[in-house]
Amino acid sequence: MDSLTAAVAEDLLAGEELVPAMSGSIPEMKTLRDRCLDAGIPAIVGCPPGAGKG
Repeated sequence: MDSLTAAVAEDLLAGEELVPAMSGSIPEMKTLRDRCLDAGIPAIVGCPPGAGKG
C-alpha cells in the first residue's frame, strides 16, 4: 500500500472501533503515526474518551 495522509487515515478509520495501542509524548506519538502512514498503515493520534482531556 502507498503512504497515507492523516486525513485519509481518519476517513478509513471513521466509525471503526479503535483500541489504544501505545502511549507516550505527543512528539513520540506523531512520529509513530507518521511512520505508520508512510508504510500505508492507517493510524491516528488522540486521547481516548474519559481520559480527562477536554
